[in-house]
Amino acid sequence: MMALAERWHGRIFVALTALLILGALLGRQLDPSSALVALVAGVVLLGLPHGALDPLVANKAFAGQRPGSAAAFYGVYLALVVGYWLLWSRCPTAGLSLFLLIAAFHFGSDWEPRGSAATRCAYGLAIVTLPATRFHAEVASIYTMLGTGHARELIAVSRVLAPVAACIAAAGAAMRFRQRASDAVELLAIVAGALLLQPLVFFTCYFALLHSPRHLFETAEGLGLTSLRSIYRETLPVVAATLALAAAACFLLPHVGTNARVLRTVFIGLAALTVPHMLLDTFAGMRSDGNDGRKLGRSLGRTLGRGLGR
Repeated sequence: MMALAERWHGRIFVALTALLILGALLGRQLDPSSALVALVAGVVLLGLPHGALDPLVANKAFAGQRPGSAAAFYGVYLALVVGYWLLWSRCPTAGLSLFLLIAAFHFGSDWEPRGSAATRCAYGLAIVTLPATRFHAEVASIYTMLGTGHARELIAVSRVLAPVAACIAAAGAAMRFRQRASDAVELLAIVAGALLLQPLVFFTCYFALLHSPRHLFETAEGLGLTSLRSIYRETLPVVAATLALAAAACFLLPHVGTNARVLRTVFIGLAALTVPHMLLDTFAGMRSDGNDGRKLGRSLGRTLGRGLGR
């Protein structure tokens, strides 16, 4: 079952995106509340599990390290989560802007084995910015609900970057079409979905059906988890704890509408978890390559520099 899911998740993403686009062209779009429900369901059922393997990844990465290393890392992990939540709460524009950059870099890692760092970042940047080129009013509404007062400026930047990123990504996919035709098909679905689907529907489809399964299966394989049942058995406690914390955090948000409160909880939570998640991925990759853990900061800096600086 897991091998089947791993082999077919990309095709499922393309097929469902095509069906949603057909529905949109026929005038059958989800209303905002239904789109928000779909987002929450996608994040809970498929998004959180791929990050919920982090404790197992950390245990493996810190095996043989000095006593207390794992505990220290967990302390840093939690501090980053809390720190990012506070940053967004105090300065929403900075929190949102940083999240968009981090998301572009992280989503680009979906094509890690394929192409240069510039091409991968173009993929990620296209995913983050393309919806603003057509659905600027909807994206502005989402950004405003997330707390920023500078939605117009963020959208203006996105509309400049989007076509450049999409062209670079398309060129990269075209150059490797014979080796990996699926990359071009996925990119076509991403571009079409970003331009034709409501932003929340597009993000849910991409995040839940392509990004999360791809990382989930790759991580599970490295941990020796060979079935979907074993994956969800390992991730269930962490997912449950995360949902409990998210519910508590939701009540600490300012008194805004229900949709805005849920939207902020989802995106601020994802942003807060993504930073330490990427840090752990970098360290685990170094350990698997036999590098010393003390080089973590330097390696992460080089990685971010290559990804965001080109």
